[in-house]
Amino acid sequence: MMRRDPVVVAWLVGLGLAALVYLVGPDRFLFRLIDGLHVLGWRIGEALQELTATALDVVRALSIGLFATFVALSLAVLRRGGRARGALVVVGIVFWLLVVDASPGDQTRWIAALCLSGVGAAVMTGRLREERVPIRL
Repeated sequence: MMRRDPVVVAWLVGLGLAALVYLVGPDRFLFRLIDGLHVLGWRIGEALQELTATALDVVRALSIGLFATFVALSLAVLRRGGRARGALVVVGIVFWLLVVDASPGDQTRWIAALCLSGVGAAVMTGRLREERVPIRL
């Protein structure tokens, strides 16, 4: 690989900056630079806000989907004669209390609902995988 001479690089950067200042205008260069940084910061903030809204939509969708998975797995455990009735009632009531009054922007309730339904679905999956529970149809 070729090593670049730092003197040549410094001259090229300096001359490139001089050409940029000439094109923008020497009297407006700092204003344009600060304005460009301001616009860049604003666009980054808008992108982050959009990602936050998208992430909240994903959390809400996952919590509802995992709750449906929990209910289906609980019913399967009940059909096999396992213990799931109490968990189905308690998790169902707590999930309902978390999401019924949750505003679309209330992140903590939806995250709690996601955790609750995820743990419930994992527990019911573990109960279904137990070999000692006979299958009843």
